[in-house]
This record gives sequence, C-alpha cells and structure tokens, in this order.
Amino acid sequence: MIKRWLSVAVLSGMSFPTQAYCIDDWACFEKIKRGKTIEYWLSNDKPYPITSTLDVDTRNLKSENSIKDTYSETRVLHALARVKILTLSAIDANRSVSNHESFYWTPGIKNAKHNDSYRYALPYAKNQSFTVVQGFNGGYSHQGASRYAVDFAMPIGTPIHAAREGQVIDLQENHRRGGAHRRYAKYANFVTLLHEDGTTGEYYHLQHKGVAVALGDHVQRGQLLGYSGNTGFSSLPHLHFAVYFAKSHGKYQSVPITFNTNSNK
Repeated sequence: MIKRWLSVAVLSGMSFPTQAYCIDDWACFEKIKRGKTIEYWLSNDKPYPITSTLDVDTRNLKSENSIKDTYSETRVLHALARVKILTLSAIDANRSVSNHESFYWTPGIKNAKHNDSYRYALPYAKNQSFTVVQGFNGGYSHQGASRYAVDFAMPIGTPIHAAREGQVIDLQENHRRGGAHRRYAKYANFVTLLHEDGTTGEYYHLQHKGVAVALGDHVQRGQLLGYSGNTGFSSLPHLHFAVYFAKSHGKYQSVPITFNTNSNK
C-alpha cells in the first residue's frame, strides 16, 4: 500500500485566504480564516471511506479547549464527507502566529475489525498453482505493516482473481518500472478492494495496463481483476497479496489471513 501525505510550508500572520490542499484528487484539508480564527476541515471527494489525519504545528495559537504546540486530529471520512475538525485562534492578537500542517490519509476504516472466520480464495485461477516465495514474517520485505503479506511467484501476464468479494476503490496500471529497491515502490501497479468489514485487499505488482476492473466496480470472489507483472518494489515477477486495516497518519497494518486451499472458488 502506498502512503499518502502532504506537508504544507509555514505561513505567518493571519492574512491568508481560504486554502485547500488535496492528494490524488481524493482526500483534502481546508483552512478557512474567519476573523481572527482559523477553521480546519477534512473532506473525502470519493464515494469510498478513508482515514485522514491532520497535524498542525503552531505558535501563538490555541484551540477552543487547550493550548498546545501541536494539534493532531484523525477522522474516518465516509463517502463524500466533509467535517470541521479544529478551530484555532490567536493567544495574543498583537503577536504574529505561525502554523505548519502535515496531512496524511489511507483508504479504508481506521482499526477495522477483520472477519477472522473468512477463508480467502487463492488469488489466481483454480486450475493453477504457484510457489509462495515470501510469506508471513518474510525476511526480505514482509515486516512491519506488511508482516502478513504473501508473495506468489508467477509469470508476467498471469490472470489474477479476487480472493474475496469487495468494491474497487483504488487502482493503478500506468507504470512500467520495477526493481529490487524501495525507490521503485511508487511505480507499482495495483488493485485495492474494500471488504464488507472495512479492511482492504491489496493486489500489487500488476503489469502495465494489466487491470481488468474499474473504480467503483463491485466484484465477486473469483472474478478477474487483472494480470500479474513485475512493477514497483519487486525482485522477480510475482503477485503481492495482503489484507490491511487503516491507521492514523497514513499508516496501515496487514492482518493474518487463512486461504481455503481445498477449493479455489
């Protein structure tokens, strides 16, 4: 999963107009001057839930309830939501103020509770078999947030099927680059499905123009999603599959899953 974040330069004084900042035409924050106060709003411009965090480092600014150097607010925003999260005003109107914002978001619902009784289909055609080259706690890259990911080695162009039903909320298929270094991570092609329990299924390293679904599609277990590749942070052609829940500050965490190996339907 790709982390999304934005850091906004320090602005001094109270004279700025209403300003809005967005990432990926999806998650936004606004700051609005109303007299000697600043209002902060978070918004979600897509019909899929996200978890957003706004950190504001301040000088000579207080909230309605406290005086801090840093204010941190995290919200789960459902479809097309827009909410006010913070109001700041000058402590001393005769002194200058400053504020620096850092904004983060990730698809899905914060701390979503995974349905541990669900048995996932293998993410490829039922008449095929592929070697797991890295599983849970894999020493190469399956640590931390991706601790419970599974990598299946497979030739480029192998059909990838949904391991669980869900809605397509994010995808990328325009990249061509890949390599065995984290600097290539931003070039991964992928499909993200939102599951009914608020977790997301991530299918990574797809080939260029290798996505067979569209944003908003509701897909069934076993449905074709696209074709495997070798894009992004990838040392060999393979599919990276994992299930995640969202956390604050653009972070996420994989969860342990069980495959139904007796039947791939």
